[in-house]
Formats: sequence, structure tokens, C-alpha cells
Amino acid sequence: MKASRSAIVKNLAREYFASSSCHGMSYIVHPKVSVAERICWSVIVVLSLSVCISAIVIGHQKWIEKPMIVSFSAKPIPVWKMPFPAITVCPQTRIAVEKFNITKVYLRARANKTLSPDEWHKLRVLTHVCSSVMRSKRDFYGTGEKNSVSDTPAADNEQVVEQLVNMSIPYDELFVSCMWSFNFRPCEALWARKVTENGICYSFNMLSTAELYTEDQEFREREVNPDDRKHGFRSLHAAKIRSTGWTMENGYTFGEDLLAYPRRTASGGFKGGAIVLMKAHQKNREYICSGALQGYKVTIHPPDEFPRLSEYHIRVPPMQAVSIIVKPRLLTTQKNLHRYPPTKRQCFFSDERKLRFFRVYNEQNCEFECLTNYTLATCGCVTFAMPRENTTRVCGVHEKRCYKSAVTRLMELDEVAVYRGQELCDCLPACTTIKYDVELSNDWLNLDAMLASMIKHERGMEGMEPMLLYVYFKDNKFLYIERVEYMNFNGELANFGGILALLSGMSLTSLAEILYYIFVRPLGLWVKAQYAKSTIKPLVPQVQLRPRTDSVDFVRPWIP
Repeated sequence: MKASRSAIVKNLAREYFASSSCHGMSYIVHPKVSVAERICWSVIVVLSLSVCISAIVIGHQKWIEKPMIVSFSAKPIPVWKMPFPAITVCPQTRIAVEKFNITKVYLRARANKTLSPDEWHKLRVLTHVCSSVMRSKRDFYGTGEKNSVSDTPAADNEQVVEQLVNMSIPYDELFVSCMWSFNFRPCEALWARKVTENGICYSFNMLSTAELYTEDQEFREREVNPDDRKHGFRSLHAAKIRSTGWTMENGYTFGEDLLAYPRRTASGGFKGGAIVLMKAHQKNREYICSGALQGYKVTIHPPDEFPRLSEYHIRVPPMQAVSIIVKPRLLTTQKNLHRYPPTKRQCFFSDERKLRFFRVYNEQNCEFECLTNYTLATCGCVTFAMPRENTTRVCGVHEKRCYKSAVTRLMELDEVAVYRGQELCDCLPACTTIKYDVELSNDWLNLDAMLASMIKHERGMEGMEPMLLYVYFKDNKFLYIERVEYMNFNGELANFGGILALLSGMSLTSLAEILYYIFVRPLGLWVKAQYAKSTIKPLVPQVQLRPRTDSVDFVRPWIP
């Protein structure tokens, strides 16, 4: 029985080799081919199939590991399809001298003179945002000397934001005139007061607090803009303007005009941008809190991103006119990549990752929230600029060392986690992002010469230090980058078939042929054999007996 089975297998193999579409197999069993030639053809066929299988496995593995590629778009995108960048400006002169003379108060504190409780309180608050110049004699954070900044007991809530707003230069004294798309607009309708790590700043074209943060952050807007009802209609105030349905992933909704928010411009160039003239008086200049660098910090960022001027900013000195020429870098992702896990496409869609304090997910907001959570877990409090619940304690000045070092420790832990193949914050970029490359051009403002040339002497401008800022797009159209699928199923199938045809001359039909000779052909032979056994009967010779009779048959004689 075993011999018959082996004979059947051998006959099937011989039959397959003789009729296979794979090049070279027929020579292995050809009766007129010598043994040496059969061995050579066997080696060639084995090598060919080995290389073929290896190439198919490598190509499929590459498709699994890297399902997408990044390529430039075939058509440029006009500037009116993307939002104008948000602009955040932070004056280095944070304090109005008539509200609090920090230079005199700090020098009195260094001389161990008596300060009022209000002066101690304001000095403690300013320590959160002032430079390293403002420190005690023995300790960087003012924690090691009698009569230093931290000698007064730390309050449960120092009301840092409210105090910074109260001591800051009034809005009307800071902004002179504002333009958007070459049209003059009220500055309070364009620039909203914001709180950043740098203190009190002002943002243009940024999402409101209600749209950027979750519902439990509404109290932050009341802290930052307690006087927004004094500007007439609340809808005209920049902090109260809401977006008209725009999202970074989906863009503007269909049918929106150029008056949509966040603002967008119809064209690049000077006339399609934002212009602002800001001023600061020399009497407010001080070097205790602001340090040696005076002027303004400016950052360009997407409208849905929290600005972190402590990390990225452009420095603009006073008495200068600065042009910031913007070139956006838009990165989009095809929707069909949604079926791949984020670890493979290296980005999050808007419905895949939710943040605790931010409504909008992007890498910057995620990293800032991660730092907030780590600071809260390490120090038991958060800084005044971090998102928080209303019951979360704000760190006092005596805890400045803790939350400053938390930034460094988090960076070190994140580096170790990446080295181990883990993600500490897991802050991948959003699948649709905009970054802004900038070019700078600046020139000095000769205010004294201009005032001297005027017929009417403007006494109100004496002692002023203005800053003129221009921000506009460089071109009318831009090429953008898109994540696209590296290879779909049809491409994988074509790659598989191409390798098969090139190295062995086979196709998908050849695979069906192999399955046929492994399963179908043996089964068919077995069924045929069983049917033959049931239908064949043994041959028995039949004898025909003539009936016996007593009659005599007459035979007619044969006549030729």
C-alpha cells in the first residue's frame, strides 16, 4: 500500500513538473534530458523561487512597517484656503511705573528696609515672570535670607494673574493703531489679552479661551479680561470673537467668505497682512524685572495652538519697524490612512486623541498639558500660566525652584523613555499641521527727527518708544506636503505578481495550479478509484443450453 501511495505521489509530481507554468520545471522530468542537466535545472529553479519568495516577503514587510510616504502636492494651495497665522506679542516692559515702581521697591528690599504688605505681595508676584536679575543675595529664588522676597508667608493663592493684569500698562496706552488687510480697525477688536509663561501678552487671530480650553477653564478668561465689558459691544472685543466652524483638520466650512474667523487674507504681500503700532514710555523702562534685553517678544503660531514664548520667540527691540514675512508649511494626511494605527503613520487624527484641558489636539498643546500634569504630580501645584481646575493650587514664589526644575526633569525622563522604546507624553503631531517659516526685515525708527520736522510740536510723543510690526504672507500660493499611502492593495498585488512573473514566470493562476495538484487532483483520483471499484463485476462464462426435444428436424440439403 505504501509503495502504491509513493508511486501516486511520484506520478503527480512528475505530472505537475511536466505541465507547470514555472519556467524550468519541465526540464527536470523531460525524458530526453540527462541527469546532469536535470540537476542544473533543479538548482536554477530552487534559487529562482528562493529569491522570489524573499523579495515578496521583504516588500510586504516594508508595506506593513511604513504604510505611507510624504510627498509634495501636485497643485499649490492659495492663501485664502488657510488661516492667517496667530501673532502673540509680549512687551518686556510689564509694569506701569505709576502702579508699582519695582526698581525702588526691590532696592529697598535688598537694603533690608521695611516694605508694606502690598509691596511684598506684588514683589512676590513679579518674581514669577521677572528675569534672573531679580533675586536675593544668597539664593537664586529668594529662599535663603531674612527680609528677602520669600520671607513673608506664602498665601494659598497669590492671585498672580489678577495682580499682573492690574500692574500692566493699560491697553489704551500700549496700542496706538492697528490695521488688517490694509484697513484700520479698533485694536481691541483685533488684539486680545492673553496670559502666557512670559506674563501678560496680546494675541491676534487666536482662538478664544472658550474654544481653546475645556469648559472648566472659563474662570481663566475672567481673570485675564475682567474689564471686557468696558469696550462697548462685547462681540467687538477680540477675546469674545468665536470661530465660524474652522478646524485645522477640515479647514473652513463650505460657503464661508473672507470675513470668517480665524481671519484669512485674499492675497499675500504687504496689503494683505496685519500691521500694529505699539508704544512704551521711557519712564516705564526698568532693568530689574525685564533684564538687559528691552523691547518685545513676538511669536508666530497656528490659531489653535497655545503660544509658549519661553521656548520660541522673535526679539524686537524698541524704536524699530520690523517686517515678518511668513511662508507656511502645511502638512496634510489622506483620510484613508485612518485605518492604520497612529504609531505607524506617526500622527493623530482629531478623533483619536483627547486632552484634559484643551479642546484642540496638537503637539504643542499636548506637550504643555503633559508638563502641567508632571508639575502637579511633582510639586503639588501648577504655574499661573498652566491650565488647571479652579480648585488646583497655583505655585507660590517659594516653589519656583520646584516647577522650574520640573521642566528639566521631564525632558530627561522623556529622553530615557525614548531610548527604551517608550513614550512618556505620547505627543505625536496632529495629522494636519501648519508651521510658519519667517523672514525678518527691520529698520530703526528715528522718532526725534520726525518730531523735529513737524510743524505742530507733538508733546505727547516725547519720551515714547514705538514698535511698528508688519506680518504678511510671502506669496499668493504655496506648495504643501501630504502623507499618502505608500502602497494600497492593488499596488501590493501588482508587486507580488511582478516579482513572480520576473523571477519564475508564474502568476496567481500558477498558485491555483499548485493547490490543484496538492488537493484537487489527488482527491479526484481517489474518487475515481472508489467509483471504479463499485461498478466493476466479476466475469462468469455463460453456457447456453439447447432445449431437449424428441422431434427430428429435417435439414434441407445445401445446393451450391
